[in-house]
Amino acid sequence: MPGAVGIICMMLATGEFLVGQFANGFIGLVNFMDWIKTGRLSLMDLILTALAISRIILLVSFISAIIVFNFFFDLYASGKMRYLETFWNLSNHLSAWFGTCLSIFYFLKISNFSHPVFLWLKWRVNQVVLRMICICFLIALLVNLLLKEKMTEIYKIYAVPGNKTNETQKTQIIKCHHFFNLILYYMAGFVPFIFSLISCFLLVFSLWRHTRQMQGNVTSSKDSGTEVHKKIMKSMVSFLFLFLLHHVGIIMASMSYVLFESLLPVMFSMIITAIYPMAHSIILIQMNNKLRQASLRILWQLKACPKGSGKVFVT
Repeated sequence: MPGAVGIICMMLATGEFLVGQFANGFIGLVNFMDWIKTGRLSLMDLILTALAISRIILLVSFISAIIVFNFFFDLYASGKMRYLETFWNLSNHLSAWFGTCLSIFYFLKISNFSHPVFLWLKWRVNQVVLRMICICFLIALLVNLLLKEKMTEIYKIYAVPGNKTNETQKTQIIKCHHFFNLILYYMAGFVPFIFSLISCFLLVFSLWRHTRQMQGNVTSSKDSGTEVHKKIMKSMVSFLFLFLLHHVGIIMASMSYVLFESLLPVMFSMIITAIYPMAHSIILIQMNNKLRQASLRILWQLKACPKGSGKVFVT
């Protein structure tokens, strides 16, 4: 898709890529330096670091896909760039599941219920979430391997000896197979969304119960428990909204790839999908005290350092 439109899409995609890489790289760097300094890494920092790494890979796959779609689409359609889909699918699944692990961690840490199952999970929150991370990684890897095998079979249409199907028919066959496989793949991607939705609903219910309990007590207008509930709930709601927007963009891109000859709708849909790994990481920086303070220190150092010095330290 050459021309002015292609240049605009590349500029938008590059902007999303740079901002997203900076935000996710900042999360990983701060947690890594804190780990080096203190010799320990909390569970939340581990989840945030794993989430940031998966999103860095996801954004690299995103910008690579934009470049391929703009300048090397024939190579993509022929299956020679199918390894790009492998990195995209794996990082996309890992990002979704790690985000879900973060939502469940927030829910178990903040919510208050007296049910025995909840109490058992809350007392073992570190073991539960760590096992979830391992299981999520294995699920993402397994699904990705199955999809890679399936897509390899589809692309073999181009290499069948004696196949008299013309190139247009081959392309349409690949598009149809590609569409239905992506629909099935991203239907499985909604599983972590459902887990996050349930966690958010239960957190809202916990906040409602907490508010009712505090109404009978003489407390300050800003109760600390209520504020924590609201802060975490905002983070979870933003994750759900951006995650849903991400998958809507992917479905739009898949449908546009099948239904339209022009790549313009595909480009715009992919740009929509990149909002999630960029914007949610920025929100996490704002919501996390350690990350927010580190970002403020960097801004202060940038303002304080003399012009031309360029020395900024993350402590």
